[in-house]
Amino acid sequence: MSKKILIAVAVVIVIIALVIAVPKISPSGQGATNTPTEMRIEFIKEEMRRVSFGVTESVGAEKSETLTITDDGTAFYNVNVEGERGSQTKFQVDAQELKRMKALIAETGFMQIPKEQFDARDNVTEFTRYTLTATLGSSTKTIQWVDEESSKDSVPALLTRLKDSLLELIKDHQ
Repeated sequence: MSKKILIAVAVVIVIIALVIAVPKISPSGQGATNTPTEMRIEFIKEEMRRVSFGVTESVGAEKSETLTITDDGTAFYNVNVEGERGSQTKFQVDAQELKRMKALIAETGFMQIPKEQFDARDNVTEFTRYTLTATLGSSTKTIQWVDEESSKDSVPALLTRLKDSLLELIKDHQ
């Protein structure tokens, strides 16, 4: 009698394990980790200056650089200095670099970073501010941060890594 109970319990455990495991390993299952195929990146680098007028203060960008990368690898790089429209460059990001960027954003946790803004300390008058907006499939995430020396909080290493990769991409195509 106890052998039959043990066999029945073992069969139930195996069935439960299969019910849980099959959707996770099947390609069409919801548990499958598929990197979304559609991606768009907008990266902004701004050279900021804080000016105090006694009681009030103003923060403005002296120089702004914007890099936009579309799903097909087309990239647009714009530079604006003190509000005046500067140069615009269009280039193609190669497939390997595009795949690497997509992996950096989709597979390293960028979309799960809980904090969306890392501000500059109050006593800092000049700093660099970065804004990264990534769209993967139907999910969009925007995070804004300042250079580590000026930040009130610790900036996640992933943001620094993404910033460095995007700045290197800009440098390679100037």
